[in-house]
Amino acid sequence: MGHFAEALLNPEQQAPQGVGREGRPAPRRFAVYRNNVVVGLLEAMKQAYPSLAAIMGEANFSKVARHFISAHPPQSAMMQTYGRPFAEFLESYKPLAKSPFLADIARAERAWLAAYHAVDWPVLAPEELASADNPSELSFQPHPAACLLRSNYPLFDLFNARETWPCPGIDLDEAQAVLITRPELDCMITRLDGADTAFLAALFDRQTLETAITSAMEADDGFEPAGAINLAFATGAFCSLEHPLSQTSNPPA
Repeated sequence: MGHFAEALLNPEQQAPQGVGREGRPAPRRFAVYRNNVVVGLLEAMKQAYPSLAAIMGEANFSKVARHFISAHPPQSAMMQTYGRPFAEFLESYKPLAKSPFLADIARAERAWLAAYHAVDWPVLAPEELASADNPSELSFQPHPAACLLRSNYPLFDLFNARETWPCPGIDLDEAQAVLITRPELDCMITRLDGADTAFLAALFDRQTLETAITSAMEADDGFEPAGAINLAFATGAFCSLEHPLSQTSNPPA
């Protein structure tokens, strides 16, 4: 079975022995089957990484994706999980060494897909924080659909290539951070400034609200805690509060 799967995804290999009628090889039939399988995996990759496909162009994306498919056969029948190691593949793919930002886009697109398929879980309500005795001592439980990503490249702008490309004016030297969430039925991506990034990153690390505010003020002394806290609620980035010394059950992954 391993040899069959390897030959199925590698066009340079011949059809395995025993594939055909009465033991006779059937290379043409196997080639048709191989092509159908690869086309299906390519379509899964395009659906998972539409921003990359837009930026790279369909022909170039398909070429790179075919190399990935040859090296990474499916491990699950669930196609929404296929392509998870694509970011790491892009980082090591020498022909794209001059485009390191592509790997960060792949990570954001995978986080978007993970958010879409994440378990439904109630988001944290502002009233829960307002009614707490000592809010500054509380830490926040990240929502299963939430992910914070920081990049040395304009990640927010490049991710939105799925909506409009080409997009003039993008500065590849601009670092951007994004928050990907799914507060209700639809996923959303939010661009973060430096202070909000420091604030939310501290909360994602399960630090207290007081520590998160201190981290954000160190990043920008003009930081406004109220605005950042409202952002955390509006995006549905968290699902519960917990005291650092308390024992609370985590939401399902």
